[in-house]
Amino acid sequence: MDAIVKQVSEYVEKLFQDYPNPNLYYHNIDHTRSVVKYAGEISQYCQLSSADKMIVTVAAWFHDVGHLITGMNEHEKKSIAVMKLFLSCSNVEEETLDKIAGCIMSTKLPSCPGNLLEEILCDADTYHLGTGEFLLSDVSVRKEFDPIGNIKDAEWHKQTLQFLLQHKYYTSYCQRRLIDGKNINIQLVHARIKGP
Repeated sequence: MDAIVKQVSEYVEKLFQDYPNPNLYYHNIDHTRSVVKYAGEISQYCQLSSADKMIVTVAAWFHDVGHLITGMNEHEKKSIAVMKLFLSCSNVEEETLDKIAGCIMSTKLPSCPGNLLEEILCDADTYHLGTGEFLLSDVSVRKEFDPIGNIKDAEWHKQTLQFLLQHKYYTSYCQRRLIDGKNINIQLVHARIKGP
């Protein structure tokens, strides 16, 4: 299990290095590393078996590599294709590949996880919404979504607020740990919309 995770981490790191996309201000290797870290933290709390932890960790590493190949809308499917291509020579069972793919697809917005492993990855992917990182990440997301600045500030803040209000954490760990922080971030975005 650990050997596969090590191979995957090295492969994904190299993908981002060899195929740099300067327009990925948010969906870059730093975001991927954060999601891997948070997936591990939540998995530990949920006391996952080593097999299930491997599934979530591999899914976390691969979940956004599709951004290197295609646009925003279809990147999950491309991420799954890259994952299956890489793991096809690692003797990983088809059932395991399907579970990894399920985790990756569950992060497609609006997220709709169907089991605990998918819930963990969705929560890891949006963990930052309940932390102080959110204000920095919001700037990066905006640069990525709107590189030439077509969206006015007020409109962007309204979209951000809508996203925060519709978002939910699925695991009890993230609900307890991050809801208060997310509510503070919601209040801060409200304040931006109201203005001085």
